[in-house]
Amino acid sequence: MLKRIPWEGIQRPAYKEYNGVNVKDGEQEGIFIKKIDEDVISSFTTDKLFGIDKKLVEEVRKDYNTGFYIKISSRKEIKKPLVFDYIANSQNDLLLDYNVIEVEPYSKITVVFDYNSGEKGFKNGITRLIAGEGSSVNIVKIQRLGDGFSDFDNCLVEVEKDAAVSWSNVVIGAQVSAFDVSVYLEGESGSFTAKSVFLGVDSQVYDMSYRVYHHAPKTTSSVDLKGALKGSAKATFIGNIDIKKGAKKAKAEENETVLLLDKTVRSIAIPALYCAEEDVQANHSASAGQIDENKLYYVMSRGFSLEEARLLMVQAVLNPVIDLIPYDPIREIILRGHIGRRIIK
Repeated sequence: MLKRIPWEGIQRPAYKEYNGVNVKDGEQEGIFIKKIDEDVISSFTTDKLFGIDKKLVEEVRKDYNTGFYIKISSRKEIKKPLVFDYIANSQNDLLLDYNVIEVEPYSKITVVFDYNSGEKGFKNGITRLIAGEGSSVNIVKIQRLGDGFSDFDNCLVEVEKDAAVSWSNVVIGAQVSAFDVSVYLEGESGSFTAKSVFLGVDSQVYDMSYRVYHHAPKTTSSVDLKGALKGSAKATFIGNIDIKKGAKKAKAEENETVLLLDKTVRSIAIPALYCAEEDVQANHSASAGQIDENKLYYVMSRGFSLEEARLLMVQAVLNPVIDLIPYDPIREIILRGHIGRRIIK
């Protein structure tokens, strides 16, 4: 992945402290939160492969300047979403966040990470999730950083028996943005579902990767990525499904749909399917195309301008996923602010 990133235009600020995170609804019963430290990191060492690149992962492990350990007690249903609001305030922020989420058996929680504002800076992070037996976990990651940011996100998801993980990435900011979500389905009947969206405009570069490893029988995974590109934006999607020996009756699917708003954009899909077991079901698909001219004309005939009609078409693709964001203030900002400004300008 590093070879596809335009590193010549990326500058990392000198190391400095970061104190721009707000935690909302963290006082609910069953939630334990503390700032990340070396003891936590040492307790959760792993030899599993994950991340955009080893160098970026090691950078966060060595130089992290913020992050949390979040533990959910067993058999607790957390009613309100737990929200981590990472705010970039200065003109050249450095954000290196390391977050570990441990959900004990038969608990249920939604966690939202919102990376926002700031004109220029560098963000690199690790998010590690351990979903215990029978748990239900919903993770939402929203990247709406300023146009001068470089953003990298390295994620490791471990799913135990009968656990269900839902994961969403909403990517609409930064000049360069890359994420990798590596998922290990380790317990029988564990499941992972990803529904993510992106919007690239001008010369933004996005690189997005999901890697799902089925290790146990009857595990299921579904990855659905939808996006739109405008101007000279470029997006690459890598989707790997790897069904290991012994993962009988595993089911996996992977889909990408991209709306091309200009002829100068580039959309690249690199799907891969590896299978060492016979009794499984797996498929993947990728499609990219321009707006249907007949539909565009129909919308304009109802009194909308060209840009307004294009916006409606983009919203039709992205909104079904954005509507799933379980935190109303952020959802409204994205729907009414970020997307509209980027399409109509």
